[in-house]
Amino acid sequence: MIWRSLKRAAWRRKQRPAVVERAYRSVFLCPDGELVLADLAAECGIYQAAPVELGVRAGGYLDGRKALFARILSMIRVSPEEHAALQEAARLETLPEFDTNEDV
Repeated sequence: MIWRSLKRAAWRRKQRPAVVERAYRSVFLCPDGELVLADLAAECGIYQAAPVELGVRAGGYLDGRKALFARILSMIRVSPEEHAALQEAARLETLPEFDTNEDV
């Protein structure tokens, strides 16, 4: 596979923002992309407060993870309703797993 570059995809500078946004939306706003986005949100802790005892280095690392996720969100421009649904999906990803076949 040959990786495409942004310069090749948007050879005119004015096209760059539209090309990048369209690419992000095509990746993340589909059923599989929504699953990946929920997993990334949970993994980077975007909707969770940082632990109080977090050191400076670990805090910077966490902030970087959150900033990258925020970049993705800014590129796909979800509605407030979609954002709330994403937040709920990320919350569900952080819950402990359980067996749905067990007797209650």
